[in-house]
Amino acid sequence: MTSRHLLHFFALLTFLTTASTAQESTFELRPKWQPDQFYLLETDTDTLTSLTALGQKHDQKLHMRQTTSVKVRQTTSGELEARVTLDSLKGEMIHDGILLPFDADAIQDAHPILQKTIGRATGKAFTLAYDAQGRFLDARDMGTLIKGGQTPDLNSIADAKQVALLFRRSLEMALPNIPVRPDDKWISDESISFPEAGRVQVRLNAKFTELTQREGHRTAKITFEGALETQTDQNTRHTVKVGKDSKVSGEVHFDLDRQTVSHSTILSVLQLEVEGKKLPVRQQVTTRLVAMKRLTTGG
Repeated sequence: MTSRHLLHFFALLTFLTTASTAQESTFELRPKWQPDQFYLLETDTDTLTSLTALGQKHDQKLHMRQTTSVKVRQTTSGELEARVTLDSLKGEMIHDGILLPFDADAIQDAHPILQKTIGRATGKAFTLAYDAQGRFLDARDMGTLIKGGQTPDLNSIADAKQVALLFRRSLEMALPNIPVRPDDKWISDESISFPEAGRVQVRLNAKFTELTQREGHRTAKITFEGALETQTDQNTRHTVKVGKDSKVSGEVHFDLDRQTVSHSTILSVLQLEVEGKKLPVRQQVTTRLVAMKRLTTGG
């Protein structure tokens, strides 16, 4: 074998070894809050409720844009506390064929139906606590979510905790519990509590579709599809039931450099049952990481 052939041979060997190593590399796709960091999230939610299925003249359309900020601090004991605050909520509803805009900061100026459904949402906050290894501990400091003042309503306390836990679950949706490689597939099967629908079983088939670049950061793209259904509980009655034909699909972009989800889109086609009547609902939720920066002192 000539020296030129030897060089080609070793170049090929190096390439194969590198490719093999890259294929064997695994990635942990779990969010990890970074201490002394500020995160700004923007979420667009579009919901179409088929009221014509209930005999009404028009379907209802709702568009909302929500901004949420998260400030992460590390305590003297080493725990991480992520303070989550709903900063703004604006949008519009088409109800009974009429366009109704709203701003949660001035909800008193909105249509009565929006005052009831949206309410004074802005300024609501809670804290998610994690241990030094990043394992979730509990939801804390939920006073702004609880009704009743000096004598807080017990149901309100339970609902507040569910809201905080739902936010945490939304950041982890479809992500694997163990390190994975590109093209790996997994099944996610978990029970999630919703304030009005009770415990809902969510079963997802997910895949690490590709390793790519997004806005200058290494990113893992995950796609998923699955089904969700309210778990039957004879001892508890809820105003809303998620029917067995309800489906969900979407994609998640996990930023490997910043260890957080930078973009996600979730499409749900729900067959709800409200007081025994079937109510089809279609909803798309898109969340973007708008900013991540170091917190200033006292910020």
